[in-house]
Amino acid sequence: MKKSEIKAFWNDDNKAGIRNHVIALSLSSFCNEAVEMICNQVRDIVPLTHAFGRNEIGLNKKRLESSLLKTALNPNVHSVLLVGYEPKSTEEYLDNFRRKSKKRIEVVTLSEEGTLGAIRIGASKALELVLDASEVKREPADISDFIFGLKCGGSDTTSGIASNPAVGVATDLIIERGGTAIFSETTEIIGAEHILARRAASNDVKKRIFEVAKFNEMLAISEGIDLVGTNPVPDNIRGGISTIEEKSLGAVLKSGTSVIKGVLDYEEEPKGRGLYFMDSPSAAQAVLTALSAAGCQIVLFTTGTGNPVGNPISPVVKITANPNTAKKLKEHIDIDISDILTGELSISKAGEVILSEAIRVMNGRLTKAEALKHNEFAPLPAGL
Repeated sequence: MKKSEIKAFWNDDNKAGIRNHVIALSLSSFCNEAVEMICNQVRDIVPLTHAFGRNEIGLNKKRLESSLLKTALNPNVHSVLLVGYEPKSTEEYLDNFRRKSKKRIEVVTLSEEGTLGAIRIGASKALELVLDASEVKREPADISDFIFGLKCGGSDTTSGIASNPAVGVATDLIIERGGTAIFSETTEIIGAEHILARRAASNDVKKRIFEVAKFNEMLAISEGIDLVGTNPVPDNIRGGISTIEEKSLGAVLKSGTSVIKGVLDYEEEPKGRGLYFMDSPSAAQAVLTALSAAGCQIVLFTTGTGNPVGNPISPVVKITANPNTAKKLKEHIDIDISDILTGELSISKAGEVILSEAIRVMNGRLTKAEALKHNEFAPLPAGL
C-alpha cells in the first residue's frame, strides 16, 4: 500500500488521526449541562458526557478515570477542554494527561466559576481550540500508523458464514501491511478459545486466552447467569444462532488467521504492531468505548440483523452480508457484501472491498453512524 493512499492528521503526540476532534470532556455528571451548552455555542467540538460522579470506588473508579483519560489520548483527538467540578480532582486529571500527552488542554471548573461562568469561559477556550484545529492539514500516513478495532453486533447466520470471514480477510491484509488490529468480547470467544489458542504467539498468550475465557464463564455462573439465555440474545436466535459456542465460532472469524501477539486488559493499548485480543464485555457501546480508549482510530463492525451504534471519537464502519438488512436498514450500513451469498462476490474479494472502503473513511468520508450522530459513549462497564 502506498503511503499517499492515506492522509491523516498528525497530532502533537506524533500519532496519526483520521479525525481531528476537539472534545469537551465532562469529569462528573454535575458538569454535563455545562459541556452541552459549551458545545451548543461553538461548532466542531464533541461533547463527552456520562452519568457518573466523583464518588465511584474500586474498579468502577479506576475504569472511569482510565476511560476518560485514554479517550482524550486517542489519536483522533486534537485537543481537549476539561470541564471539572472542583479544582483538586480536575488538577489530578490535568496532571495525568500532561504526563502522557503533548496535546493542548484547557480547563474550567464549575465550583469556581458557577455553571453560567463555566459556560462563558469554557466557550471562549473552546473557540480557540477549534480555531487551532481548523488549520491542521492532512498529511501522508501508512497503514502501519493505525489501530483497527473489530466488533460484531446483531449477529445472525450471515455473520458467521460471510461478513465475519470477510473482515477476517481484511484483518489479515492489515496485519500483513504492518498495521494493528484488536478484537474483543470475551464472552464471545467461549467455546472457540481453543481455536484462538493455536494462533498464540507464545505459551503465555495461549494461557491468558484460556484464563480470560474461563474467568468470564465462572463469573457468569457465580452470579447465576445463564449465558445461553443472555448470549446469544433474542435477535441472534431469530437470525439462526442457537448457542454461545455457535456464536463464538462465527465471531472469532473476524480476527482472520494472523498470530495473536497478546491479550490486552480492558482499554489497554497494544505494545506493538500486529493482532491482539482485548478482554472486555460484549455490549456494543462498552466495546466501542474500550477500543477507542485503547487507541483505535477506526472500527470495522459486522452486523447481521442491524445495529445503529457509533462512537464519538472513532468512526464505526458497519458491514453486513444480509441482503434484507442492507435494504431495510440502509441508513445504518456502510458496506453491503451480501453478494457473497449468491456467489457473485468471493470472501477474499469482499475483504479487499472492506479495506478499500475503510480507507475512504480514514481519508474523511463519514460513516452512516457519524452522519446520524450516533455518538454512544459508555465509560464504566465492570464485569460481563
